[in-house]
Amino acid sequence: MHQSNNVYSCDISIIIVSYNVKDFLQQCLRSIREASQNLNVEIFIVDNRSVDGTPDMIRKTYPGVHLIANSENLGFGKANNQALKTARGKYILFLNPDTIIREDTLDIMFRFMEENPHTALGGCKILNADGSLQLACRRSFPRPSVAIPKMLGLSALFPGNRYLAKYNLTYKDPDESYTVDAVSGSFMFCRKDIIQELNGFDERFFMYGEDLDLCYRVQEKGFNVSYVPDTTIVHYKGESSKSAPFDSLITFYKAMDQFVRKHFSPGNWLLSVLILRLGIILHLVFKFIAGIIYQLRAPLLDTLLIVLAHALALVIRFRDPSWFFKYQPIIPLYLTVYLGSILALGTLRNRKFDYTRTFGGVFLGGLINGSITFFIPPIAHSRLVFIIAFFFTLLFLPGWRLIYHIFLRRRTDDTSNLRRALIVGTEEKGQRIARILTQHPETGYLFVGFADRDFSNPQTICLIEDLQEIIPMKHIDDIIFAPGEIKSAEMMLIMDRLQNLPVNIKIVPENLDTIYGKAHLESIEDISIVDMQFNIYQPAAKFIKRTFDIVVSLLLLLLLFLPAGIARLFRSKHLKWYRKLIYILKGSWSFVGDDNRLSDDKTYYKPGLTGLIQLEKSNSIGPVDHERYMTFYMKNYSIMMDVELLVKSITGTH
Repeated sequence: MHQSNNVYSCDISIIIVSYNVKDFLQQCLRSIREASQNLNVEIFIVDNRSVDGTPDMIRKTYPGVHLIANSENLGFGKANNQALKTARGKYILFLNPDTIIREDTLDIMFRFMEENPHTALGGCKILNADGSLQLACRRSFPRPSVAIPKMLGLSALFPGNRYLAKYNLTYKDPDESYTVDAVSGSFMFCRKDIIQELNGFDERFFMYGEDLDLCYRVQEKGFNVSYVPDTTIVHYKGESSKSAPFDSLITFYKAMDQFVRKHFSPGNWLLSVLILRLGIILHLVFKFIAGIIYQLRAPLLDTLLIVLAHALALVIRFRDPSWFFKYQPIIPLYLTVYLGSILALGTLRNRKFDYTRTFGGVFLGGLINGSITFFIPPIAHSRLVFIIAFFFTLLFLPGWRLIYHIFLRRRTDDTSNLRRALIVGTEEKGQRIARILTQHPETGYLFVGFADRDFSNPQTICLIEDLQEIIPMKHIDDIIFAPGEIKSAEMMLIMDRLQNLPVNIKIVPENLDTIYGKAHLESIEDISIVDMQFNIYQPAAKFIKRTFDIVVSLLLLLLLFLPAGIARLFRSKHLKWYRKLIYILKGSWSFVGDDNRLSDDKTYYKPGLTGLIQLEKSNSIGPVDHERYMTFYMKNYSIMMDVELLVKSITGTH
């Protein structure tokens, strides 16, 4: 065992900032345990409000680790500084949670720092998961002469050129040790006294750039930053940023922008910032175009195949390709009908690779197009061309999906086109649903994990109260409620919280007669999955209701500017209504909504000046009736219902 200097309580303080990477963090901690046999090491985990159960896992599995559980995401630099203030080691290792260190890593880095007193900060050789070198483990500051070749892609084209490949130093031998401008923030081995003199990371950097800034300030103080290739770690790069609710590449560019503004001269600053901002614009443009192409890949292929089907039919019928141009605009009309039919069956929207639904959509489109061909001759041409093209379309569109399903998806284990499903409830019925979804990928679902009230089940990825955060983080498409595990009242409250997120709410019912909302039924093996829909949450209905609230409340408020209106207002028995108009304008209230005066403490919808419950004028409405009234209103909502309820409330009629 190494004997530490008496000034310090231990040799190394390892600080790890975690954010929703529980599984990777467990691997990291196991590797630290193996690597710290010969040294006195303390470990700090600073959790930036993970919703995947990371703090509970640390408390139960690693009680000797110092845990700092933040109530919000403070960013990388600020979280590291929290632990730095109480660290007792001679050296500090800032380590990412998605890393695995080698058994000799701590020994080698400790010895290197002991033998090189002019080095205040060091980094080791970092490998990607596939064994390739992670270029960020040694790099230069983004001066114009460094940033321009990097942004233009010249660094990648000429990795051996010392003038064009400065940013990642690819012209240097990765197996030699030398001083560098900066090392990766995923592994930074530092002298504690120097880092504390510098006050740790600059907390103005939220994520990215703070490692470059720290390396820059270390060298300003007269110390070296060294690259030490004698030991390696594996870094599963980007795992934390995958869970982040922002574009990590844009955040990176902005951090570089912030870095050059802070440290470079005005001349270098201006040119570098222009280059970085150009990079942000190009990234956004390419991302937008790529996103559109990716989303439309199935309908674009369908369009090409439908056009090909008609071209082949015309060649077969007339032996002359020029007939293709004579069949305009009937081919675009047929095309629109076919695509509309398969869209109506959900094939282009949710089930892009469902060949059975596509077959049904093409067949439906064929019936419609056949009606056009046979009963409206002025806008149609050869019936034989239509029939041949129909059979080609019926072959091509379901056919390519079937080929994809049999050969490509199964061979590559591609799950990118499956709908990512999160199941609420981990009891027997919830686990059965998960098992069936896992065993039947052809249904189009990918089981992601459970949401529950605790993390007792290892497949639970979040608590129920954190559903709003986990949905965008894990790209959840469907929330499926297991039968009997969540009360209907709580389910409705959850639906209200999730109404603005792009997620479908579904339930596996115990009794189909008890389901609320419109029921689109799917059968998977011997279970049924029903879409949960309320009219009041439909986009058009939400827009109409909100517009009605704004317009009517503004008109009523305008009456306050009339002298007679003011007099009537203060004599009116409806004075409380006027006082609440401002809440309606803000959107926290509605003219027609829930009754927040009930004693059951449940609110299914925003409070209203009136509503079904308010008109009942009964003091005996309990939780069951409250739920029943609000379920009926939210399910059957229409603007005419709101108008009717308002009229009845004003006139006192029932």
